[in-house]
Amino acid sequence: MRPPVRIACVAVALLALAAPAAGARRGPYTVPPSAIRVHDGDTFYVGAETIRLRGIDTPELGHPRSHMAARRLAALLREGPVTIVPRLEDVYGRTVADVYVGGRSVADILRREGFAKPRVH
Repeated sequence: MRPPVRIACVAVALLALAAPAAGARRGPYTVPPSAIRVHDGDTFYVGAETIRLRGIDTPELGHPRSHMAARRLAALLREGPVTIVPRLEDVYGRTVADVYVGGRSVADILRREGFAKPRVH
């Protein structure tokens, strides 16, 4: 690949990351806990929209503590109402968002409680 083409590809990729999720709401919105289905410790669904928590990566399904993380996320979201602040769409088409319950960041709570995967350097 020639250098100018490579730069253009990188620019397009960065723009795609910054774009809001297709069909997603742009501003903050609130949903009742009954509208949420938890997938794993950092991902849940609101209707057809997939929401990925920004700021935390929990163990993948099937790995140690993954079910504990999913149960804790479900418990936190049940305390609702849940405020979702969309930030961007990831490469999987999920809305990456800051999520709050009672004014508290769900990702921060999960991280403080030890559910974040260790960072690999």
